[in-house]
Amino acid sequence: MKLTTHERAVLDGAAGATMARVMAVIVRYGEVMDAARLLPIEGCGHFSVADPGAGVGLRLEMLEELVDGGCRTTFPFTLDPRPPLDLAPFALTTCQVASFRAAAAGQARYHELMLALGLRDESAYTCTPYLEEVGNRPARGTVIAWSESSCIIFANSVLGARTNRNAGIIDLFSNIAGVTPAFGLVTEEGRLATWLVDVRVPGLPDPQVLGAAIAAHVVDQVPFITGLAHHFADPLDRAVEDYLKEMGAASAAVGGGVGLMHVEGLTPEVRDEGRRFLRPGHRAVTIDSAEIRRIEAGYAAAARPHPEPQRCLVGCPHLSLAELKAWAADLEGALTAGGRRSVAVETVFAAAPAVLQDASGGDTLLRLTDMGATFTPACFEAFMSDPHVVPETVVTTSNKLRAYTGARWVSRERLVGIAAGRDRNANDRDRPA
Repeated sequence: MKLTTHERAVLDGAAGATMARVMAVIVRYGEVMDAARLLPIEGCGHFSVADPGAGVGLRLEMLEELVDGGCRTTFPFTLDPRPPLDLAPFALTTCQVASFRAAAAGQARYHELMLALGLRDESAYTCTPYLEEVGNRPARGTVIAWSESSCIIFANSVLGARTNRNAGIIDLFSNIAGVTPAFGLVTEEGRLATWLVDVRVPGLPDPQVLGAAIAAHVVDQVPFITGLAHHFADPLDRAVEDYLKEMGAASAAVGGGVGLMHVEGLTPEVRDEGRRFLRPGHRAVTIDSAEIRRIEAGYAAAARPHPEPQRCLVGCPHLSLAELKAWAADLEGALTAGGRRSVAVETVFAAAPAVLQDASGGDTLLRLTDMGATFTPACFEAFMSDPHVVPETVVTTSNKLRAYTGARWVSRERLVGIAAGRDRNANDRDRPA
């Protein structure tokens, strides 16, 4: 790999022994990926550096070493959401409370160390850092080094920024070194689509089901997707971002590892430059209504037999403010139609701290509270990974949460019905018509 004079000096110890070790990791990583050089990082980071669960003290030791060595990221960064620290939104047993408290034993020190390394602020924990309320929103063309699959695909696709699918720790080290290897999705060649995916469905499909259908075909390649733009009146509408956020989360994590998707008429690079982003010799596939129904039916069949749902979890990835308001309206309508005032099943919505703060300025959170629902800035994946939660029957609209945990996927309409007490045991209605 060709290094600049400055990069070579850092590697040789000019900025200290700890920084030399950080740079050595990035250089070795770049060499393994056949990168010819390093690129300067131009924007704030977002990391999925795992928090220190019980018995994982080595991570704290590594962070301590970085801080003691004077390391700090070039730009402030945001982090993935934490496990539940405030347990009030969840109806938990004594064993569950004890388990979560034990897992959070290292959280205070972890937070202190991350602040020392460049964490932006106290509320910078979310899997949707790119939302305007949160503000970690890199401009088009900005070279960054992010991790967390749903964040990477949103930054690359919807914002037009440039990042590879970095692993935890590599993301942190890259942002401390201020450089990232030049390969893959940060290069012009790496952003060309190898698949043309034509979506031919009369209505707008569930985004997380469609995302999984796309990933099933392209796996970790770059798709150029057609057939969606006509469903939206304005390609710059926030509803487009919310839809692509959900679709991207599934494409990046359910049956594949997509890091960039071009959506004709909707994502910025192809809005401006069209099919230039289709690589010569690309493959093609059509996704129709039959395929969407088949995938949904497979999720329903895999979930049977099952006991009555005990929790409804909504917000993986974290909800935007518009999504939170829409869920409140849907739930309110279902409760009114059923003659109920409050939810029949514990129902929890997750959103970034900044989004929840904005929502508290209106009546959205008050309405949800009046309906018996709760809200949290926590990570549902971390919540569902607790061994004392796993045996429970949890329903969700998140395909990603279904794939990573024991949660059962249901449609939005079905989840609202379950929460409102109108559809709790209708197993046959799990299966799409």
